[in-house]
Amino acid sequence: MDEFKRLRRELRYLSDLSRFSYPRGMLFTILSQKKVDQVKQDYGKVCNRLNDISSFWQTRKKTPNWVRLTPMMRVRLLLKALEYSKKEIREALNNPDVVEDENLKKLIWNSVFTDYIYSPLAVKHQFARGRLGELIIKEWLDNRGIDFKTEKDLRKESIKTPDFYFSEPLRLNDLEVNWIESKALFGDPRTHWVYWKKQFSKYLDLFGQGFVVYWFGKVRELDKNVRIWREEFFRSELMQNLLDMKIYTLGVKGRTRDEIENILRRFSITSAFEVEDSGVDAYPLEFERSFSKEFIQAVSKIIDGYSEGRVIILGHERDWRKCKRKYLSFTLRNMGFWVYHLR
Repeated sequence: MDEFKRLRRELRYLSDLSRFSYPRGMLFTILSQKKVDQVKQDYGKVCNRLNDISSFWQTRKKTPNWVRLTPMMRVRLLLKALEYSKKEIREALNNPDVVEDENLKKLIWNSVFTDYIYSPLAVKHQFARGRLGELIIKEWLDNRGIDFKTEKDLRKESIKTPDFYFSEPLRLNDLEVNWIESKALFGDPRTHWVYWKKQFSKYLDLFGQGFVVYWFGKVRELDKNVRIWREEFFRSELMQNLLDMKIYTLGVKGRTRDEIENILRRFSITSAFEVEDSGVDAYPLEFERSFSKEFIQAVSKIIDGYSEGRVIILGHERDWRKCKRKYLSFTLRNMGFWVYHLR
């Protein structure tokens, strides 16, 4: 617990992730959960001062310094203060170009590409991490021929649904379990208590004994009412992808098709994307500029690919700084990923 408290205290920015020897995914998750807790603590206070926010914007074209929220939450409150409807706010965040005020448009674009907690890209990233965790367990069960029902299957039978349910109890290490819940989170006391109240206790009542997997680790002093299974039990290449948050890029200029395909095999690439024709089978990413709806869609496709395994972005130029990979790399780094440029 002391080590967790130290990490949570010292992690303040994405740049801090490289200061510690723990997996990047663990550190990013602890930082993200800390930011969410801070927003929950401060949001209500700021909401009571919408008129002050609106007045400040009208005179200075920026949000006041006392609004200590993430960039996207600052923008959301500003739009609300400026009397945008919920629909208009949603449209502005999904495509800032619909906003006529140039200063406001610039602020929204900045929040879209820098907020790793609440921006549409950040939310997509969180869902991708969740899907990847579930995929790891699914493959583990499939490889052992174990029958299970998914959350989708169970919705017809129950309001509360774990990710995996076994009609016949599954025996693991002399323990019988009826369900598994996958959490792309760090198991700290507050997070665990929230999910115990919302989900875990209900699963125990409805389905009997089961266990939870916190993919990014946990503190030792968690509630013992539900079993917490060590994530290492499901160790695989997919799990390593989840923990290191690494996305590759490669310039194909001067490389043969065979050479490129050998690189893809060497790094166990599951999804390849290209910003220019690479000469191999890859999903095209089409955008002319980074501040565009098409660019957001391109980044979203890459994050979706990450939910299925290793991802690589292919471009023509060997130097990523002279290629469209540059814009994608900056944005993905802002979302917490480690972007690794192969030479």
